[in-house]
Amino acid sequence: MLWFKFHIGDYITHTTYLGDAEDLAYRRLLDMYYMSEKPIPLDAESVARKIRMDLDITESVLKDFFDKQEDGYHNHRCDVEIAKYQHQVENNRQLGLRGGRPTKTESKTESKANHNPKKNKKENINTISSVPPTSSRFEEFWNNWPNSRRKVAKTACKAKWDRHALDPLVDEINAAVTRLKGSEQWVSGFEPAPLTFINQRRWEDEPQTDSLSIGRRVI
Repeated sequence: MLWFKFHIGDYITHTTYLGDAEDLAYRRLLDMYYMSEKPIPLDAESVARKIRMDLDITESVLKDFFDKQEDGYHNHRCDVEIAKYQHQVENNRQLGLRGGRPTKTESKTESKANHNPKKNKKENINTISSVPPTSSRFEEFWNNWPNSRRKVAKTACKAKWDRHALDPLVDEINAAVTRLKGSEQWVSGFEPAPLTFINQRRWEDEPQTDSLSIGRRVI
């Protein structure tokens, strides 16, 4: 995972007693957990070296915020968020194998075919193919996307945009992009690639405000 939610209120509530070094160790352990999408290894000495913290501080934080199990140190909140993320990734992969989400035209045609089993299949095919193509509004989305090193794969993005028939949603999508460009996550350089944004339909995510959360970490 390249980014994750960080609920400031929850974090402060549960970490008010930590010293500066312990707070830093906890933040780095969360980064390790989410980046690897796995529990923290049981070798605390190796972990302390990787997060560049003293062993005693690392062990103290692991004891307070993580549950030691056979396969490593678990954090319940991290496990839940990673499971949700991996489920979404797998769902997107399956959609990709099936050619993406069906367009509205295809869905309506399939629905009519299911309710009229005697209807000629050739007629259904002609109905779909006779729909005139519309000019893509993809360029509006691409021009609105911030210029950064992650703004790549324009051709692949355009193909995905057309496959999902996103023209009718361009205003909604651009509004979400404009809003997110001002978020701390994107300003700090943690914005997703535009292809990832399209694949995961990020514009449908519940809006987060910087006063409540930062799209970078979560407890």
